[in-house]
Parts: sequence; structure tokens; C-alpha cells
Amino acid sequence: MNTFGESKLPHGTVLRNQFVRAGRGARICAYLIDLVPAVVLGCLGIIPIIGPILAGVVLTPYWLLRDIMGGSLGKSLLGLKVMSFTGGEAGKGALVARNLPLAVGPAMMIIPLLGYVLAPSAAVVIMLIEAICLLAMSERIGDKIAGTVVVVK
Repeated sequence: MNTFGESKLPHGTVLRNQFVRAGRGARICAYLIDLVPAVVLGCLGIIPIIGPILAGVVLTPYWLLRDIMGGSLGKSLLGLKVMSFTGGEAGKGALVARNLPLAVGPAMMIIPLLGYVLAPSAAVVIMLIEAICLLAMSERIGDKIAGTVVVVK
């Protein structure tokens, strides 16, 4: 049986305290569910002049705080939760830190003019890197930063 402290745990691995690591497919589906409110909030960006700034102001906290209750909307609907690699509940700081990479793009939208150009490119590059890490190693960069793991409830 693997423990949380080992770095490359395959999905479906039974973890200490009888938790099972969430599979890639479940995590991808949860992320796609989380995109729905983000796309709706992102529609603020179509407002002339101040729209992208408003979208950045709203989307940055959305991405940072989406797991603050132990799991995002998508994770909750699919029966997943975020835990610490040490086997306990993840702290609020870790739950925010794991989403820092996803919040970079929206945060850049707050920068007038320059943000309009940089934010979409940065968001796409970061999302691609996160997706590659999830598919290749079963964990996002955010999980490595925060020391977290997504498990089945």
C-alpha cells in the first residue's frame, strides 16, 4: 500500500486511512464542471473597456477559492475531495495555493491593455502544462505546490 508521501501514486491507489486516489477521468470531468461558472463569469469581459478588468477581478478569486471548502463544485458533484499528502485535511492555505497556477491568467486580465493580450496566452499555456502533468503524473503542478492530493470521498 502506498502512502501520501510517495510522489508518483497512480489513480485508484488505496491511500493511508483507506482513501482512494481519484482517477484522471474524474478529475478532468470535475474541472470541466468547474469551467461552467468560469465561462459565465468570463462573459463580463464583453463589456466595452472595463469588461476584461471586471472579469479578472471576479475570476481570480473564483479560481483561487474554488476548493476552499475541501473541493470545488465539480469535485463535490463527483464525490471527490482535496486532502493533504500527509493524510489529513488540507489547510485553507494549501487549498488556495493549489489553485495559484489557474488564477494567473485571470489575474493578468486586471492589468489594463497589456492584460488583454497576455492573459489569454498565459492561461492557455498554464492550462496545457497542468493538463499534461495531470495526464502524465496523475497530479497537477498546483498539487505539488500545495502538497495536496485529490481522493474519492
